[in-house]
Amino acid sequence: MDTVGFIWDIDGVVVDSPHEEAWRITAMKSPWNADSLTSDFYFAHVASRPRYEGGNNILKLKGIYERLGARTEEEKKRILEQYCEEKNTLIKQLINEGKFKLFHDAVTQLLKAKKLGILQAAASASKNAKPMLMKVSKSRITDELKDNYGVLKDKDTLYSVFDIDVCGLDLGGKQNILKFAAEQLKTLSGGKIKKFVVFEDAPSGIEAAKSLGFYAVGVFRIGEKESLTKAGADIVTEDLRKIDIGKLISADSNR
Repeated sequence: MDTVGFIWDIDGVVVDSPHEEAWRITAMKSPWNADSLTSDFYFAHVASRPRYEGGNNILKLKGIYERLGARTEEEKKRILEQYCEEKNTLIKQLINEGKFKLFHDAVTQLLKAKKLGILQAAASASKNAKPMLMKVSKSRITDELKDNYGVLKDKDTLYSVFDIDVCGLDLGGKQNILKFAAEQLKTLSGGKIKKFVVFEDAPSGIEAAKSLGFYAVGVFRIGEKESLTKAGADIVTEDLRKIDIGKLISADSNR
């Protein structure tokens, strides 16, 4: 087990952050007063985009700039900054209250891998990844999964399962984040790790993993399942519990 390392994207793979809810609630508040922000709209114009780009799409496509009388780019910038700041404050509140979903299949495999002694890294561009992981207590995991596989102590959180954390670091893209995570895991193992398995839900993350020669598991949550295969995923699944960890350890990359 000491020759393989697992690298996990967090938002969308391990937890489902309240980003959509935060954007929606904020948009419907005064002075924005947008009509309902549907999931289809969110995934088409906001999801997986930088904060200001997603916020600008909402304000522009929902006619909020026009309604608020913003005519110059400077006026639009001021409104956008205020909107994004309010949304960011709300998402921090939601995370602090634990109002986000756990993906049980991912958490189950994380715990099983931990019990097997596999070194694991959390590797997400999101600065909210660590706070979310730290809000998931042992009791919540046990309540929802009915088992913690004997790897968590009473004061542990989901964050405790990871041996390396490179979340929220400004490293210039997902490829660099994965590369840095792999380097940290290899150092921690004393150079024993020879293979890395990456768990990603976005095609861009799969492409980054494959560019580094890593084995890539495409975790299908939303969008088109085929996009993960086209990006080069070695395997694609809707439920990580269906994948035997032993097979991941022994499998060779097929791309």
